[in-house]
Amino acid sequence: MDGHRNCLVIDDDKIALKLAATCCHELGLKVYIADTPAEAFDELKRRRYRLIVVDHHVHGVAGFEILDQLRSQLRRATIAVFTGDTSDQTRVRYETRGAMAFLYKPLSLPAMRFHLKTLLERS
Repeated sequence: MDGHRNCLVIDDDKIALKLAATCCHELGLKVYIADTPAEAFDELKRRRYRLIVVDHHVHGVAGFEILDQLRSQLRRATIAVFTGDTSDQTRVRYETRGAMAFLYKPLSLPAMRFHLKTLLERS
C-alpha cells in the first residue's frame, strides 16, 4: 500500500485525538491513531502516511522531537502540528522538520476540516 489515503494522528489528549481523527475520516482518509510516541514509532514502521497530525506535547515529549526520531519513516508525509503555542521559535522548530501547517488550539471541527482540506489540496 502506498499510503496515499492514510493519516496518523499523534496526541495524548483523547478529545483532541478524537477531533482530529474525525476530521481526517470526514476528509476521506483512513485514520490511525497513536497516543504515545512509542505507538507513533510502531505505526510509522508498519505503513506509509499521506498526512501526519502531531501534537506539540505527547506525554512530555515535544512533537518536534518525535519528528526527529521519525525522520527516516516519514516518507514524504505532509505534517500538521496541533498546538496552543503560537511562538515563532516553536513554529521554526517544526518548519525545519517539514511541518506545513499549524492547527492552533482550541480549534473547532469545521475549522480543523478547512485547514486540513486546504493542506491536502496543496500537497
